[in-house]
Formats: sequence, C-alpha cells, structure tokens
Amino acid sequence: MNREKAASRISDIFNPYYSSAPFFWLVAASATPNAATFLLDAAILTAFFSVLPLWDIRRRIRRGQVRDAHISRREERLKPFLFSLACAATGLAALYVAGAPDVVLAVVWTVVALGATITAVTTVWKISLHAAGITSIAAMLYFIFGAVAAPVALLVPVVGWARLTLRKHTPAQLVAGILVAIAITTAVFSFFGLI
Repeated sequence: MNREKAASRISDIFNPYYSSAPFFWLVAASATPNAATFLLDAAILTAFFSVLPLWDIRRRIRRGQVRDAHISRREERLKPFLFSLACAATGLAALYVAGAPDVVLAVVWTVVALGATITAVTTVWKISLHAAGITSIAAMLYFIFGAVAAPVALLVPVVGWARLTLRKHTPAQLVAGILVAIAITTAVFSFFGLI
C-alpha cells in the first residue's frame, strides 16, 4: 500500500462522522446506569451525530452539490456543516429530555460548540475538521478515563500526516483545528466540573 492509499484509508476511518459513533457508544456505556438508558442515549447519538449528517452529505453528493464524502472544497462545506450543526443541537435537546448523564451532555456540548466554531471559521478559511475531531476525541477520553486513554493522542499526528499527504490541508489549518479542539473541549469539561 503506497503513501496516498494509506493516507486515504486513515482519512476515511477518522472522518469525524464515522469515528464519533464508537466513541459515543463507549462514553454512553461507561456513564449510563442500565442497558435501556444506554440504548436510548446511543440511538440518539448515532442518529443525530452520524447517520443524519452522513445521509445529508451523500444526498448532496448525488445532487452534485458536494464533490466527496470529506467535503474537500471549502466552498461546499457551509450547508452540510449547518445541517450537521442543526442535527447536533436537536440531538442535544433530545438527550436532555432523555435525562442523559452529565458526561454525555459534556461530550455533546463539546461537539456542538466545536461544530459551531468550525462552521463559522469555514466561511473564510478551511480549518481541519479531521484534526479537530480526533483531537477532541483524544482530549475527552483523557478527561473521562484518565491516563489509560492518553495513547489515543498518538492518533492526532497520524491523522494530520494523512491530511497533509493528501494535500487536503496546510499545516496551519491542521494546527488551528487541534488548538481549537483543545480549547473548547477543556472549557466545556471544566464548566461541567469534569476536570
């Protein structure tokens, strides 16, 4: 497998709409008191943070409004990002109604705040969603599970390498995604008293 194929595979695997689902399930499973609550939280998280945004992107690809699943062109990102943000806000409201635990709410508030920030920046500059996504996941896992989750942070440079190899981002766009994710994740988890 050559460098470009490896980078493309890594980019696909760590597309935030894919990688977020197992992360959400892990957090929900660790935080919810019983199977029924876990299944409800997991269903809400999967539907509003993965399935619906991916459905929207695929729909836009079929219509010729978006070139690829990673929405590589900045000019094509605003509408899908706004749709994803609307889904995230709806999912957050549904989790409050469902009585989700604070750690799940902190995760979702982080996603909403990060999504809103990236959407705003995207109107003028192509900040890296991949870098922000994997950095936020690594930070949240560390805040929730402690040092045992620290090795997940090694995925950040791996994803960054993939995006640079595919020439989808500049180093500045990757660094910006990383820094924004760290700042927002830390602020939200501090607000919830989880760090």
